[in-house]
Amino acid sequence: MDDHESVVARSLEQYQALLPRLHAASDAIGNAIRARLSDDGLNHHTVQARVKESGSVKEKLDRLTADGRFKYERGLEQLDDLIGVRIIMFLEPDIADVATALKGQFNCREDDDKTSSQRRNGQIGYAGRHLILEVPAGNIPVGCHPFVGDRFEVQIRTVLQHAWAAFEHDIRYKGLAEANAEVDRAFTMASTLIELADAQFSAINDIVKRRQAESTAEFAANPATELTGDILHDMLARLLPEHPRSQARQYDWLGDVLGANGVRTAADAERLFGAADWSGVAKRMDYKFPAGHVRIADDFLLKTWGTDYIARTRSLGGDPKREAKLTYRLERMQD
Repeated sequence: MDDHESVVARSLEQYQALLPRLHAASDAIGNAIRARLSDDGLNHHTVQARVKESGSVKEKLDRLTADGRFKYERGLEQLDDLIGVRIIMFLEPDIADVATALKGQFNCREDDDKTSSQRRNGQIGYAGRHLILEVPAGNIPVGCHPFVGDRFEVQIRTVLQHAWAAFEHDIRYKGLAEANAEVDRAFTMASTLIELADAQFSAINDIVKRRQAESTAEFAANPATELTGDILHDMLARLLPEHPRSQARQYDWLGDVLGANGVRTAADAERLFGAADWSGVAKRMDYKFPAGHVRIADDFLLKTWGTDYIARTRSLGGDPKREAKLTYRLERMQD
């Protein structure tokens, strides 16, 4: 057995022994990321965390560089993607906000914005954002304490980019078709259409936000209109046009939060949110990107009612850490 085969065999033995820990780390990291995106009000489709299959590890360890040397001569210690997280977004502009949120939660070792680099170079093809992150030793995300120093890869894509990449991977890397000019041309055309479709989704989102915002005033004018998640969605879209939408279910949760504080009609919510100093809240919280509707509304309500708000809403939403998070955020506002 030559030196490389020995490295691969030893690495695969180590990998089998590491699998239980890697699965536990994958679950913890995935949950921490879901909680962060929810806390920040970032609207996303799915967060998928997985551990690399042994066959994929061997295939990667066998890769060669352009000059014929083995790329990963030191084995597992050079692999940063034994744990992989894929975040699927609805809208392309939201990808940058997710990357910023995760870089604030974990140590960032690499950041490859393939979409931006391709467009700068006039290229067409796979698009997305790839990060190599590490669980930090300080300010450790909830549930990640046993995994300080562990590295993992994050891929952030839109739904359409994900569909393109998954199909292209099957065709090119699983032996379903030989590389040829016809296939290359078809994939290039498809990626161009996907780029156009992503742009149209963003344009549609802007149109819908504007139309919904225009319609909310009618509900708010009627003092008897009961407050709903849909009304809150439209109201905050009008009042916070520069902030991204939150997930649909979060507006229903916000309705429950307001109800717990005696705000039960659209007119009451309009008076409350219409008088808000949103820029003041954002300045106090020092957001690294525009916070989602529900997150900044939650912070405004916390600023308005303080410790009473914490007591009335700490058990809403099923987040066992909510009271601690609110207490920390209130201290930041009061500094």
